[in-house]
Amino acid sequence: MHRALLIVLAQALAFPAAAESARFIDGTWHGKGTFLMGDKSLLCDDIMMKFSGDENTFVVRDATMKCEGMDKQKFSEIDTFAVGGNGELTFQKGVAAQIKPGTTTGKVTGNRLTMLNPISGAKVDDIDIRLAGDALIYSQIAGAPGAQPDYALLAFLKKDNAAERADK
Repeated sequence: MHRALLIVLAQALAFPAAAESARFIDGTWHGKGTFLMGDKSLLCDDIMMKFSGDENTFVVRDATMKCEGMDKQKFSEIDTFAVGGNGELTFQKGVAAQIKPGTTTGKVTGNRLTMLNPISGAKVDDIDIRLAGDALIYSQIAGAPGAQPDYALLAFLKKDNAAERADK
């Protein structure tokens, strides 16, 4: 009896822990939010973000946002990150010229992705993306840590299932 229990226990311990995945963020997301630039806080009634994610990669595809008093902004910044078995995000390639390929910039843990991407010598792009129920909460603060941000965005997004069906 004890031998059988030890064999089952040994086999259970031999299985590797489940690898972290960016699959939760895969897709096109739409919603609303607030954009802070300097001392101005603007309501954004139309935000779209598109990501690809799975067990091996996280890719920032593109984004648009329409905020009060601003023309529609479009961001076509394709950046690719590898997702390591422990959830570490390592920059591979893209338009983020300040990040050297092979640099670990963040981590995926469960349904949360966090990154600190360098912008310049003292400034970083602090990004926190989490799935809460069916809402994707996107927070981005760009600037020197502890100082007034150059800009910040807080967005509440829902997955666009119609866009997913059109892609297939």
